[in-house]
Amino acid sequence: MGKDLFAAASMALFDAYDPRIELLSFDTGGTVSGAEIAADAALNAEVDVIIGPLLAENVTRVAAITRGSDVPILGLSSDSEAAEPGVYVMGFLPEAEVKRIIDYAASMQAVKFSAMIPDSRYGMRVREAFGDAVFDVGGRIHSLETYPNDPEAVVEPIKRLADYDERRKNHIDEIRFLRSLGDDMTNEIANRLATREVSESPDIDAILLPEGGGLLRTLAPLLPFYEVDLDEVKLLGTGLWYDESLTNEPPLRGAWFAAPANPGVTDFLERFERDIGRAPSRVATLAYDAVSLIAILTREADLTGPDRPITNAKLMNPNGFQGIDGLFRLLPDGTNERTLSVLEITKDGFKVLDPAPAAFPLFGYEVTETATVE
Repeated sequence: MGKDLFAAASMALFDAYDPRIELLSFDTGGTVSGAEIAADAALNAEVDVIIGPLLAENVTRVAAITRGSDVPILGLSSDSEAAEPGVYVMGFLPEAEVKRIIDYAASMQAVKFSAMIPDSRYGMRVREAFGDAVFDVGGRIHSLETYPNDPEAVVEPIKRLADYDERRKNHIDEIRFLRSLGDDMTNEIANRLATREVSESPDIDAILLPEGGGLLRTLAPLLPFYEVDLDEVKLLGTGLWYDESLTNEPPLRGAWFAAPANPGVTDFLERFERDIGRAPSRVATLAYDAVSLIAILTREADLTGPDRPITNAKLMNPNGFQGIDGLFRLLPDGTNERTLSVLEITKDGFKVLDPAPAAFPLFGYEVTETATVE
């Protein structure tokens, strides 16, 4: 991962073609103690800005070491807990993705929402964001289930979310009642009902599945297996769904998710593989954008004057910056704001249903929709 981040940062430096920018690498080894050593080394090298590290706990530790130095940190984490004034997180924040997809679903008349939430730190953040987003659109939470990181342990939570046992019991009771009437017409109706597991889909408009990879491929087919009609109930996802292989999963076709959808992402990933010789980690774009941002500010700065080229005020340009993953801006609390698209999964790829906004509003208004420490 660290090699991918530094390679992406080096690509951005090459593209910037600015000899005034020097890129130094300080390896954290992926540990808190390594982050401390790397932060000390970066300060001793008198860097103007620190890019990285990736893990939230390491970002927090680097911030503690550099506090008082006025050296901004562009952490590559997606955990808003690591953010604070002067310590920015560049990653894709699930809170924003959840809000975007719930807002869009509500605009498409969804009112009753359910969610399957992973039992993890990420899941805790998604759970809170889900509740806030549903409340904000005037919706209602029908059910919410959590599950461990174990494919064998997801069946019971899915059954509960789908109200399967209760619907099955009501279905059997209805068949028994019809047959108790003892006439040909009701017996015929009962026989038709008996060919099905349940009478109807649960009373849900949309289900959020903030999961990716193998667990998503396990969860999604279980919903129709337990009689959730995906023609009636819309599946919703986060940026974890930005995986072209998901187009091969029939239960996910027609599902919606929120994510950056800039054509530059595909171009960058292909270029990285061609130039570096391997497929990069998805977060490599963050390192590229961080260095590109520094290059922009350096070009704009008067390096002959007393002012530093990289300051918090300059980093927090309210108009934002155009990156590989689209438009983003850094906020005073250290979090970021990104313009997100709503995408639909089809058998032929991702279809943009609602494009990302072309610009940000002023701060305080809601959007409607260089050293590197590895």
